[in-house]
Amino acid sequence: MELKLLLKKKKRKEAKAEVQEEVKEELMPEQRMAVHALQKQLQVLKLKEWLILFGFIGGAAALRVPMQAVPSAEPLTFFAILAGWLFGRNKGFLAGASSLYISNFFMFGGQGPWSIFQAVGFGIAGWLGGTLRKKASYLEVMIVAVTATLAFEIIMNAFTPFMIGTSIFVAFALALPFIMVHLVSNIIFALALPFAKKFIEKKGGFNEKDICINILDKYGITSKLNWLKKFRRKEKLPG
Repeated sequence: MELKLLLKKKKRKEAKAEVQEEVKEELMPEQRMAVHALQKQLQVLKLKEWLILFGFIGGAAALRVPMQAVPSAEPLTFFAILAGWLFGRNKGFLAGASSLYISNFFMFGGQGPWSIFQAVGFGIAGWLGGTLRKKASYLEVMIVAVTATLAFEIIMNAFTPFMIGTSIFVAFALALPFIMVHLVSNIIFALALPFAKKFIEKKGGFNEKDICINILDKYGITSKLNWLKKFRRKEKLPG
């Protein structure tokens, strides 16, 4: 039974691939050139995504060092949520976890067994940022910021008893003032998230990404350039 299902799925994939190939063959040379340009533009946008993501990681790590003068105030949640909102959950998680790990080398506490819990906490903030709608309201952004902050505090304070040998209730009671500072500061920073997202999308041209993908999908073509090699051989299209 399972073998039959697998064979059916394989046949469907092959049929879909044949249809896509037929569509590609029917494209005029000018259309193929336009598709090629769209694919190139998508690659440029993806490269921009990674460059901006690395900028977020470096910027968040650098800003966290002077901000340690204010206990519990940090910029990592802001950049992690922004990265997730712009580029998706995985990159948001990467931004949060990486910026924490890098910045810990320059913090008074440094690296330690707590680093993994901190990294997971800020990674979750980035992942939650990826759940936001493209045109999320301020309320939705605030909910994500508050949820991310509380998730981080729960993770860290649940781990604290294992380090100092106290009960979890005492750990949360002692951390309450710092939790409040963390929560309020992140809410204030989160007010700038919609503006920051809009600014980066406009300057980076990321609003073009969906347009490119939709046009390519219309022709049953992926964003990769591999299928164009065949047309280069036939039509000698310029690279």
